[in-house]
Amino acid sequence: MVHLDDKYLHHSPTISSWCGENIPSISPYLFHYSHIWFIHSVMWFLSQVYLQPTNEVLETTFTDPNFNEFSARNVIPRVVSRSFSVVIATTIAAMLPFFGDINSVIGAFGFLPVDFVLPVVFFSLTFKPSKRSPIFWLNMTITMVFSAVGVIAAVAAVRQISIDATTYRLFANI
Repeated sequence: MVHLDDKYLHHSPTISSWCGENIPSISPYLFHYSHIWFIHSVMWFLSQVYLQPTNEVLETTFTDPNFNEFSARNVIPRVVSRSFSVVIATTIAAMLPFFGDINSVIGAFGFLPVDFVLPVVFFSLTFKPSKRSPIFWLNMTITMVFSAVGVIAAVAAVRQISIDATTYRLFANI
């Protein structure tokens, strides 16, 4: 188990935004660790969701449908190929010191439209609310606001990559 001392907790961006550098915390001790565990659990679940297309391609390539799903012939290639894909992704992430900036670009182009704009558009196309109803105008507002936020986020993310690229070094943060 990893033990984090109070120095880490007060220098953590999440905690230091709520309490100052030299101010003792009045919250319970486990509260300081809860945000770390929440972040790790969300990342674990999201990695399982976002790796499914890759895992599907790997499984159709390396497994044999004539054998049982849990036979050694299918389990061993599945474990090896998934582990290898995670190793490759981790190596690429470690190579790029501005990997967070690349994630920002992906988030601006991929996640904002998929999470906020497309559901509203699909709702409007499916249920066709009247143009006089408040639901229609709420949907239009959501679409316009989050489309603008997506464009602003994309421009800001590309700008940040161009700023960080001037000081690029391979494996710089390790």
